[in-house]
Amino acid sequence: MVPLSRCLKFRAVAGAVRYQCRYQSMQNIVKSPLPDVEVPDNLLLHEYLLSGLDKWHDKTAVECLDTSRKFTYAEINKKSDAFAGFLHSLDLQNGDVIAVVLTNVPEYFVALIGGMKAGVVISTINPAYTASEIKKQLINCHAKLVVTLAGLYPTIREAVDGVLREDQGRHGRHQLPIVAINHTPNESSPSGCIKFNEVTSKEWPKRTRASPKAEDVCLLPYSSGTTGLPKGVQLTHRNLVANALQAGAPEVKFTTETHGSNQDVVPIMLPMFHLYGLGVIGINLFAQGVKFITLPKFTTDAFAQVLHQQSPSILFVVPPMILMLLNNPILKLEKLSRSVRALVSAAAPLGAADIERFRERTANAIHLLQVYGLTETSPLTHVQSFHLQNAIKIGGSGMTLPNTLCKICTPGEPNSVALGPHQPGELLIKGPQVMKGYLNNDQANRDTISADGWLRTGDIAYYDDDGHFFITDRLKELIKVKGFQVAPAELEEVLRDHPDIADAAVIGVPDVNSGEAPKAFVVLRPEARATVDDIHAYMADKVVKYKQLRGGIVLLDAIPKTASGKILRRNLKDL
Repeated sequence: MVPLSRCLKFRAVAGAVRYQCRYQSMQNIVKSPLPDVEVPDNLLLHEYLLSGLDKWHDKTAVECLDTSRKFTYAEINKKSDAFAGFLHSLDLQNGDVIAVVLTNVPEYFVALIGGMKAGVVISTINPAYTASEIKKQLINCHAKLVVTLAGLYPTIREAVDGVLREDQGRHGRHQLPIVAINHTPNESSPSGCIKFNEVTSKEWPKRTRASPKAEDVCLLPYSSGTTGLPKGVQLTHRNLVANALQAGAPEVKFTTETHGSNQDVVPIMLPMFHLYGLGVIGINLFAQGVKFITLPKFTTDAFAQVLHQQSPSILFVVPPMILMLLNNPILKLEKLSRSVRALVSAAAPLGAADIERFRERTANAIHLLQVYGLTETSPLTHVQSFHLQNAIKIGGSGMTLPNTLCKICTPGEPNSVALGPHQPGELLIKGPQVMKGYLNNDQANRDTISADGWLRTGDIAYYDDDGHFFITDRLKELIKVKGFQVAPAELEEVLRDHPDIADAAVIGVPDVNSGEAPKAFVVLRPEARATVDDIHAYMADKVVKYKQLRGGIVLLDAIPKTASGKILRRNLKDL
């Protein structure tokens, strides 16, 4: 496939760069207006993350907002060496999976980088999940060890016991060790766990191991993709290094150079189990030497503390957080420009009216950028930039990152002829950041990635004459709750497990506070006694809070379906 030929001009304008981009190919394949970055063939992610260690080894890498516990870059390097040695002492092999079930704490970086050094795969799990939800992911990814917080131990213990009962040694899991972190100094370690602080403070014997390859899987977050149940997304070292280099290109880079007394301060307010928090912020900026502030729990008070006491340089947010800034006087939006240079929003579209309100309230002193990506693309593919003139458009998601190709195809026809500017269709993406594939799910891989490497996003988009992309709708059935993906199929499966429920369907409905909320349509069995309140209580025990049916429950005689049994969700929305 031949990339689009184009006329591309750069010239300095008032300290910025003006670029012009015109599409001249009949193929309508959209390439970034920015030059490609070089992605090394054999560079592992932890090697990349620590590549600037000599320049900022003594600077604080991460500090906990709650406890003021902090690590320098040198301390993270040393502790991650120890954690890798501990994993080797358990005889974990390259490619084995460890699960990380943590809130945003400084030790997240130690576990992440230590796991990479040991050659294992890290699967991140939402710490707010129920034991049932955690158990499903542990089984699916064949985890050999779990890293968690002491305060989460009872839930993790329940999940692990469930895994061992169901597994019974079929995957070599006669045991599943739990390593626990004490979040506060006075917190006691649960009986039966391994103490993280002890194993990362110890010298472990060196063991000779074959080094992983750049094509090996490094991270295994879970995503529902365009539809269906959550699936393990296999991201390789090369995928993640490539995306960090793409996002670090000088024309789109968010941070300033770390040197002398200059060090950007970046709060991690978004959950690190999610690739927005872990990838866009944690991984992509770690190699740039910033100081991270971790928030174990996001609250209005914690948000205010970050803004007013930590002097952040850049804020990475989702739209509900921007609405908080606009509507909550405690947050003192007008004073942000004293330290905040840019605010980056992703995970869901931001309305034009809200963007205008933000600009007015801050007197245009803070750059408000929108970016786009998916877990399956490591995750960034499109960004807006304050380095380039006319590179921020209201309602847009920006231009394509270097080394990335995009095309727009007729919805439901990914092999159709690519559409031209201003023609909406499904967005397809190709680039070095596209995942290796879903774990043990050949059908989902065939449905999502074409034979020549194009990934279907399931999002409806168009691009304009300047190469800016605008996301307008979703083909996929996913419900977006405060930026989190909720798969209807997952909730439907949980509902159908209820002894009084014969069938169920779930859709997303508009919600003022969270963007969307799940709403269920339920068919009860004959002689069933369950009430709507009973079903709400049942779901509260089974799924995390944002997956609960805040959109309501409707009892029906039958779920509308096609002849082949597919749920007619459009009919349910019409109801």
